[in-house]
Amino acid sequence: MKIYINENSIAEDATDKNDILELVESKLENEIIDTLHLDEVEVSLEYFRENELDLERIDKIKFESKKVEQLITETLKEAEDYLPKLKNALNNSAELFKNGKEADASELLDKTLEGIQWYLEVINGIISLIDNKELKNKGNKILSDFTQALNRAMVALQNENYDYLGDLLEVEMVEYIEKLKDFNQELLEEY
Repeated sequence: MKIYINENSIAEDATDKNDILELVESKLENEIIDTLHLDEVEVSLEYFRENELDLERIDKIKFESKKVEQLITETLKEAEDYLPKLKNALNNSAELFKNGKEADASELLDKTLEGIQWYLEVINGIISLIDNKELKNKGNKILSDFTQALNRAMVALQNENYDYLGDLLEVEMVEYIEKLKDFNQELLEEY
């Protein structure tokens, strides 16, 4: 079996998954594995790590990497397009709550919160990678304040205080999405 990082062959006779992963990680410089191919089949790194694989039946393992900065930039650009959608969804949820359509509002809010969770996880990861202490502190402050607003919204939802929840979503949560959008732009300018 041949093992590659991008187009470079790094080994031919490794058969242990952990040894392969250690070898690959030792060869990466400021890079992260982006994709992984077992012969011609793309799998996730998690799949490779977590599943029992008969490596003797595989002829070629190809790890494709990207520079950390490139992945950060790509992710921030994706988030730049995504944040306005979250803002619209929060406004629509607020409107539905205020109009007494709690079931529709709750369903939309659940989907919106999944999107917000994705963004918060991504931005947390990016913040942990950046060196600019001022930007890091600013991001952590926005995330902390946003999390508190999210908690207030969840309490309002649990207490079925839908008018207050609508106001929270429409005013406070949307304001934090705007702050995150601005912060996202600052990060893009940094990278």
